[in-house]
Amino acid sequence: DSSKVVTSMTITLLPPPSPEPALPATTVRENTGNGKTGSRMARVLAILQTEPERLWRAREIAELLGDVTLVATYRQLARWTERGMIKRVRMGRYTAITQTTSPLRDLRKR
Repeated sequence: DSSKVVTSMTITLLPPPSPEPALPATTVRENTGNGKTGSRMARVLAILQTEPERLWRAREIAELLGDVTLVATYRQLARWTERGMIKRVRMGRYTAITQTTSPLRDLRKR
């Protein structure tokens, strides 16, 4: 409970973080197809499933896609979350839905 006299202080200046990559100003429509192998949905699922435990930021997903604006990415992720295709863990963080298996019941024990 006593005061201490500060006799010196060291200040370290860190370099600024590298700038985030620029996202496109418009969304490329041909990659939004439904059910196609190259559809944006299939690409997002593939990204999320590469690291199923990771909490992906919408911006990271948009950067990896490279053909969609951040606003469109938020809209699509929200739509796919509502449909149960992906999981929103918290604000702006998404992950793949992992398949859980439940043990089979023994139907003979009725």
